[in-house]
Amino acid sequence: MLKVLCVCGCGLGSSFAIEMTAKAVLKKLEIPAQIEHTTVSEAGAFKSDIILTSKTFADILTADASEEEAKRVIILNKLTDKEEIETKIVAFMKAQNLMVVNHE
Repeated sequence: MLKVLCVCGCGLGSSFAIEMTAKAVLKKLEIPAQIEHTTVSEAGAFKSDIILTSKTFADILTADASEEEAKRVIILNKLTDKEEIETKIVAFMKAQNLMVVNHE
């Protein structure tokens, strides 16, 4: 099961919006996932395969991260754009050899 973490500044508004959009995308792709949302300051306490966030918070999350940890942070330009989230999750999963079915 894919573990997805959605991150914003307060862990309420935009991270919850990302979570709702990501749930819809992963359901469409038939990818079983556990999705949570949190604050940027608490993100390190979560175990996740992918972190979805904006550029501002991605910079904070990757500042002291290893190269491997930094790869799992996906920067979203439009936080509720299903097409963008789908494209970026599929690309990440293919790059990590996690996707066995070709979703286009």
